[in-house]
Amino acid sequence: MAQNNDGVSVQTNRQLAEHIARFRNDPLGFVMFAFPWGQAGTKLASKAGPEPWQKDLLIKLGEHCRTNAELRDIGLDYEVWRSAVASGHGVGKSAIVAWLIYWLMSTRPDCRGVVTANTGAQLETRTWPELSKWHDLAINKHWFTWTASSFFFSQYPEEKRKNYMVSAQTVSKDNTEAFQGLHNEGSAVFVIKDEASGIDEKIYEVAEGALTDGEPFSFDFGNPTQPQGPFFDAFTKHSNIYTYLRHVDSREVSHTNKNQLQNIIDKYGADSDQAKYRVYGQFPTRSYNGFITPEEVRAAQERKEYGDPDTALIMGIDVARYGDDDTVFYFRRGRDARSIPMMTFNGLDTTQVTEQVAIQVAKHKPDGIIVESIGPGVGVIDQLRARNIRVIEVHPGSRADKYQIFSNKRAEWWSRMKDWLDHGCLPMDPELDEQLTTITYFLNKSTNLMQMESKADMKERGLPSPDKADALALTFATKVSPKTRRVNGTYSGQTALTDYNVLDYGQPAI
Repeated sequence: MAQNNDGVSVQTNRQLAEHIARFRNDPLGFVMFAFPWGQAGTKLASKAGPEPWQKDLLIKLGEHCRTNAELRDIGLDYEVWRSAVASGHGVGKSAIVAWLIYWLMSTRPDCRGVVTANTGAQLETRTWPELSKWHDLAINKHWFTWTASSFFFSQYPEEKRKNYMVSAQTVSKDNTEAFQGLHNEGSAVFVIKDEASGIDEKIYEVAEGALTDGEPFSFDFGNPTQPQGPFFDAFTKHSNIYTYLRHVDSREVSHTNKNQLQNIIDKYGADSDQAKYRVYGQFPTRSYNGFITPEEVRAAQERKEYGDPDTALIMGIDVARYGDDDTVFYFRRGRDARSIPMMTFNGLDTTQVTEQVAIQVAKHKPDGIIVESIGPGVGVIDQLRARNIRVIEVHPGSRADKYQIFSNKRAEWWSRMKDWLDHGCLPMDPELDEQLTTITYFLNKSTNLMQMESKADMKERGLPSPDKADALALTFATKVSPKTRRVNGTYSGQTALTDYNVLDYGQPAI
């Protein structure tokens, strides 16, 4: 019997294609057919099918497609499918993105699409790998090839692949080439935006231009972190042009951790903005004007742990200044700020803090210990040195390395930490989360340089001191190389301190 290059007989492929073609206007039917729901020995053995909210979207999408087919039959143009789903955490957004891609590619030969997200890390570590997972489970897996940045019809030669392909591409308001030439009059064209709340308005505008011919689809998914911007507008002033809008509460989904979701509600309050966008899938009341966005923190919390065994273990110590503040020890090794739990202490004097530091130094043997040389931190530094424990003292108010940009060192540390969040791993800690996302920044009126909100000013706004966040920021105050570091494949036993380079993310200078 004749076979294609994929090793499947021509007859089998023809029969499979004829069957899948029946799902052109039935995405839910396709999802149920294409993946092994409930089949023993598969990753879906315990799953009966999509979640209710996912089914609802797929059903409404099918109704839209059937209406479009009728319009096309009488010579009228397609209506554009525009959907936006705002949800709490962990509801299965990445999964439905994968299903939509598979359904469109399987039922519309020569279709073209782009998948983008608010950050490269989100796209590279969550959205696109999810497609790979479902690709491995699909009944027609042999039709397509998945790569780190594209998904295309396997039987086409390389020069023709772009005509039947979906690409994973990060875009910015100054770099929108991903949407150029996406028009596809002969088949379907689709744009999928993940974590859409953090995507710039310019990108929305350019993406709209790709939907002017062919059978057009636009899907937006995200946590509703901002009560402004194009994702918010989809649910408010632009709701009339959207085909489908939905808010998804994380507690409605079978696989979410209900205890953790309740912890968020208990921690911040049932009516808090954090509960609204993290759990209820509702937009917050107030606009976000902080330095680090909730999306950046959430991505770092959910990112798979990255081991950096050859990088320095840095211990940042934020010593409490007031009675209700905490002393915090934070450990970071390169991209990993999660493996060693941070430690908090309240009510300790400098001698007691020094004793606790000595215990942790003996246990973890950090390559660098960084303490601010202000307030009670000075006493801790002196006592540690009296014990022959090496300390790197830094002053938050001193001149920044990039003094043309930052008012002081503290602003520079926080900026380095913000850049690191694109690749780093954080623990699920509500207090750290709040501290990272509530601190604001401003331009100094006299110098026009960037400056972080002070702890005193945060207290004036009724917020706690960002002790945990400042302890983590301290690990970016200077670059620390391991005491024993690799040089030309061997370990030298040297210790080096050099200026921090954010592009290294804590890697040793070799």
